[in-house]
Amino acid sequence: MGAPTLLRGLGPVEATSIVVGGIIGSGIFISPAIVAREVGAPGLSLTVWVVAGLLATCGALCYAELSAAIPQTGGTYVFLKRAYRLPIIAFLFGWAMFFASFPGPIAAVATAFAEYAGYFLAPIMPYGTMEKRTLAVLCIAGLTWANVVSVRVGGRVQNAATALKVLALLVVILVGAFLAHGSTARFQPLLPAGRPGASLIPMFGTAMIAALFAYNGWTYSSYVGGEVRDPERSLPISVIGGIGIVLAVYLMVNVVFIYALPFAQLAQSSRPAADTMEAALGRAGGSAIALAVMVSTLGAANAVLLSCSRAYYAMSQDGLFFKAMDRVHPRFRTPANAILAQGVMAAAFALSGSFEQILTYYAFLDYLFFTMAVAGVLILRKTEPHLPRPYKVWGYPLTPLVFLVVCVWYLGNTITHRFGETMVGVALTLSGVPFYLYWTGKNRTTSSALKSGL
Repeated sequence: MGAPTLLRGLGPVEATSIVVGGIIGSGIFISPAIVAREVGAPGLSLTVWVVAGLLATCGALCYAELSAAIPQTGGTYVFLKRAYRLPIIAFLFGWAMFFASFPGPIAAVATAFAEYAGYFLAPIMPYGTMEKRTLAVLCIAGLTWANVVSVRVGGRVQNAATALKVLALLVVILVGAFLAHGSTARFQPLLPAGRPGASLIPMFGTAMIAALFAYNGWTYSSYVGGEVRDPERSLPISVIGGIGIVLAVYLMVNVVFIYALPFAQLAQSSRPAADTMEAALGRAGGSAIALAVMVSTLGAANAVLLSCSRAYYAMSQDGLFFKAMDRVHPRFRTPANAILAQGVMAAAFALSGSFEQILTYYAFLDYLFFTMAVAGVLILRKTEPHLPRPYKVWGYPLTPLVFLVVCVWYLGNTITHRFGETMVGVALTLSGVPFYLYWTGKNRTTSSALKSGL
């Protein structure tokens, strides 16, 4: 018998749930306050969310074309490798993701889960920092086990968590709109008073960091291309449908927050969703939103575990990562070692509490690699014009060009205003170069030995 292969156990519903569930995590519950605080006016705050949403939509449309044309396990890693023909670019993406950009968000949302669980646990037991971190690790361990055991189990967990979190946000929208005694006057002014026009640009760019963090996740279904049934059709549906659902929900949530809360209160709030619910329903509203955040973060952590571990599997298959990562479990037919490794990394971050700084270091690099992948749409249209494309990006070439122009501005703004953190992230990513040289050298030696033996 040959080596076990990955099981195509995910359909379009599960793939869409990965996108929606991966995007909607803790970000929408905290980022609206950060954006409001950065821009200082309700009109500009909503503009940030619209621009970030349109940017994510343009990126998602491009990923839909890439996913349909290259329906392989590995997502962004595979797209970069195919478009640039320079394996080191794809490798550095995977290296950065393994050591920070994927386990960091898992640790962050698992910690948010534990934080909100304290709403119910703190009154009945000691619940300090170590108890929170322990619960976060247990959350990660449970989700890791579910995804190792079966891709179908992971998909079902994702479906349930995504449905519940979307329902919870719809409840927040309806309660805030009809029961919170809000005011339409709170949508004014459009721009902050007393701020010169030139100062608005860096403010807007800094606010975009928080908004784009909340939208992050529209790439996730592309990583499980090798485990999706009819991927040429299902992957574009998942990416386009998922970002469409999130865009509608996010814009409604932000409109309701501004309608229900005085803007100054929104800008200073650490939990705007809870404040909105409490304004309408009192203490019961706070309990309800705590449960909503717990479900939301659970689904987001599961989405990353389910999808992004496949990038390491693809790298290992290419001989550019630790060999154990390409092993498929003979019974479960999942990339068990890759999932376990990611779970261990995330648990270590959650236990140490170091994930917040790590996420800051990699804010620039995340969108740098996404920008390069979207540019791959333009490159592959030129270098591989006959590549089958079951879905072609709507509005080509304007859609990828809009994404690229806005991202170049965003990256420039980030490196200008967060230069130190950006350089730390770049240095940590480049630390993978010696390992790349080792693995490529080892591959050449193996290849030469095989040829000599023929």
